[in-house]
Amino acid sequence: MRRALLLLATATLALTAIGCGRSEPRPAGITERWLQAVSELGREGLRADAEERAAEYGTPEATAKVRPADAEDDERTFSDLEVGKAVVDVDQARVPFRLTARIEGGGRRQSDGAAVLVKEDGTWRVIDVVPREPGEKVPSEGGERPARAAASHWLYAIAASGVITLIGVVLIEREGERTN
Repeated sequence: MRRALLLLATATLALTAIGCGRSEPRPAGITERWLQAVSELGREGLRADAEERAAEYGTPEATAKVRPADAEDDERTFSDLEVGKAVVDVDQARVPFRLTARIEGGGRRQSDGAAVLVKEDGTWRVIDVVPREPGEKVPSEGGERPARAAASHWLYAIAASGVITLIGVVLIEREGERTN
């Protein structure tokens, strides 16, 4: 019985992870990964990896548009970055972003824009950076969050946690009965 309950708990956890997971990359997620890679281009020990990731998620031309020429080179270029909800039109998307760049001499510079992405071979790639259109905002400016779980995912997660809790209670009670 104990083995069956443990198996049920494991299966419930696995199904929860599969059911609530998302396998398709989102434009906002790709944009955030790209901006993080661009931010690490100035870090000595991470530069090679950052170059690979920046090239994987975006074009060199787009990277040149967001990385300030006078950026600090010892740490992350962006001390703060934020992306908003993508506007998707078939195989093209726009993702608003806001950045705070670390500038040589200890200064900071804020900038914003919209990443333009295209879907190629099943994944998104940043091909350009353009000014934001009216209404394109990041969450801190009142814009929508890049993603959120559907109500069904929340309900499934609550139900799964209830099942796992119940299994734990049963196992603990049975173990107590066995030791008495």
